[in-house]
Amino acid sequence: MVHVGSNCRCGKVHGATCGGDVEGNIVNLQSVERKPGVISSASAAGDPYEFDLERYRARISRYLNQEDEDNPVFFEALDFAYQLHAGQRRKSGAAYISHPCAVAEILARELNFKDPLLLAGAVLHDVVEDVPFINLLELEQRFGDTIAELVDGCTKLTRHQLDRATLKDLTHSKIFLSASRRLGVLIIKLADRLHNLRTLHYLTQAKRQRIAQETVEVYAPIAARLNLFPLKREMYHLALTYLYPRKCKKILQFIREIKVSPEVTQIEEALQKALEEANLKATLRTRTKGLGTYYNSVKRTLETSNAENYIDFVVVLDSADTLDCYKALGAVNRTFPPIPRSLRDFIATPKNNGYRSLHSRIHVGGQNFLVKIRTPDMDHWSAYTVRGEWDTQDPLSDEHWHEISELLRTIGEYSGAGPQRKALIRLSESEEIFVYSPDGDIYYLPKGSIVLDFAYRIHSELGVYCEGASVNGDWSPPTRLLKDGDTVEILTSSERLDADSEIEELCKTPKARTAINRQLQQKRMQHAEDIGRQILAQEVLRHGLSTEVLEGETIRLLLDILNIKDIPELYVRLGQDQLSPHLVLYYLETPPQERERPQHSSTGAVPSERNVIVIKQLEKAAHRFARCCNPYPGQQHVVATLSERGTTFHHRDCGDLKERHGLQPQHLVEVFWNETSVWPRPLVFHLHILHKSLDAILFELSQLPSTVRILRIESTRNKHDQPMVRLTVRLKDFGESKALFERLPSEGTMIDDYRQEGEARVLSTETRDRPC
Repeated sequence: MVHVGSNCRCGKVHGATCGGDVEGNIVNLQSVERKPGVISSASAAGDPYEFDLERYRARISRYLNQEDEDNPVFFEALDFAYQLHAGQRRKSGAAYISHPCAVAEILARELNFKDPLLLAGAVLHDVVEDVPFINLLELEQRFGDTIAELVDGCTKLTRHQLDRATLKDLTHSKIFLSASRRLGVLIIKLADRLHNLRTLHYLTQAKRQRIAQETVEVYAPIAARLNLFPLKREMYHLALTYLYPRKCKKILQFIREIKVSPEVTQIEEALQKALEEANLKATLRTRTKGLGTYYNSVKRTLETSNAENYIDFVVVLDSADTLDCYKALGAVNRTFPPIPRSLRDFIATPKNNGYRSLHSRIHVGGQNFLVKIRTPDMDHWSAYTVRGEWDTQDPLSDEHWHEISELLRTIGEYSGAGPQRKALIRLSESEEIFVYSPDGDIYYLPKGSIVLDFAYRIHSELGVYCEGASVNGDWSPPTRLLKDGDTVEILTSSERLDADSEIEELCKTPKARTAINRQLQQKRMQHAEDIGRQILAQEVLRHGLSTEVLEGETIRLLLDILNIKDIPELYVRLGQDQLSPHLVLYYLETPPQERERPQHSSTGAVPSERNVIVIKQLEKAAHRFARCCNPYPGQQHVVATLSERGTTFHHRDCGDLKERHGLQPQHLVEVFWNETSVWPRPLVFHLHILHKSLDAILFELSQLPSTVRILRIESTRNKHDQPMVRLTVRLKDFGESKALFERLPSEGTMIDDYRQEGEARVLSTETRDRPC
């Protein structure tokens, strides 16, 4: 017999807006309208701005028995938090203590966490941040290091000299690094964000938009990665409702309509009949996808076309025998032939997190549907996952915990820009493919992964020295796209892979991206240190000081005042234009103890002449040629801007330097190309010559020195249907570069890409209009 029912414990068949309509009989998260100051539907009537501690204590005791010897720590933390937050109010006017208590109740009542230390951390998670006279040391002395670490991980960073975006990104980094050591930090933050979303209507429109956007970029995807499905679903629902109110109404209406559509009814009846004919007892659940399925995080669009399928059918067998799952799969496939290559057997090959089920995608009435088949134990696991495994001493199985810890640490350690960190988080939610090692071991990777992703998945050293792979017996470059069922053997070299930002973007695993970004940052730091050393040496000579001024007590005092660790870091700051050399000279000319820090220290005085940096060789990770004026290596009258991303070259007369970038003369340095030095390895340049035909430049190319090798030349048309020549050349020094570019048209010649000889291009060479 087959039972058809909803996913909620209330026993009702809900529409798409029900937060409890999630996989695995999770209690409804949005079934109760929450009023100001009221934690849950069990709160007493009366003044909505008063918090009834005893009533809350009685409610939470349903989940934590006060008589249990492990649980008193939570109730002690509750009383302590109540005292510390006394007199504080939320924007709604409710007592502030209602918020941390609500976070703890979400964890205990809605997510089934019963760990008293985790719940104690939840009620205390804001005390260090919001109560000035409380610090982590006192918390550790009162409640132990576990609770202190949980609170510390949840406490935001406060550095007044940083802008909001930078501070927010550093806070995200801190949360993920803390959670990689103690997962409870992230679980508390997710519950904290959920409660804030439920009360978001009390904030201004701008804050609602900002918090909702951060939710869909950071918190909802990571909740999905932890398999906290009810959290993920409601977060997306609430956040997207604030971001796209009109579209949400239309999509919710679409979800309600498709739930009762003839196609869905037909599939339900056919599946019931097929299972009954196979003598299989099962419960069939029809699950509509939530709003998050319709959101494209890359394009930031909310459309029905973004969803791969709108409905899932979950078949939960009454039997615990896994063989019955395969019998049920046969019955389903006889009724609805699966989409080719769409079957997923997570019973024979479970995911690292322990997930097991059979997945079959079917196509009915012009739409795709997903059928999941599992036993009751598998269904219970899919519902509770981390919550079901959670235990105070040993929260997760070793393999699962290692995978989650490594992911969180990788995201936290990422040193790129904030949007790139969010891209890592987004990738963690991606659909997966599976590939095999030569020994037959199976590995799951995000869809779109390349060979390099697999190399880093096996071991970091394999990624660093990867030169390619044997994929199904054929040699492939590190950038080859992998697909389901590939057998991959990584091939290594004695030399490190010279990865760049384009390869970083191609990688789909956070581990590979973070490792490559770390390599790029190291190259940029070395480059910046060299430039900073050159700049400071010139300033010292220009001011008539001895080079010995950079040694001894004076320089040590200077480093202390500027909060800089050592001389190399000072050079890096100068080479990234994060510190004015005139500020450094201000202190060096007169001992720091005899001066106060000047108010104009961020810029300093405008120098009478620019500093000069010597470029001996090009490093793609650190050197870029601006698209606004298209300078070339070896060209005279080139200036450069410095930043954490490296050096960007402009022509001295480039109008965009001041008009678009607002740069003042003191932020520019002159460039001197060292034409006497030969590059360690030749570089291959890919050039676009616009508005020219091949015939027009062949004569000029014939006059080049014989050492300049033309690897490829073709005549084509760009996207505006204008004539264009693509030219690929091999150069070994700035002299050859100068000889080449002086022969090419000064207008319309642009460097599309360059890299060391032997490295394959990873992006299309189609013409692109990119800003400098």
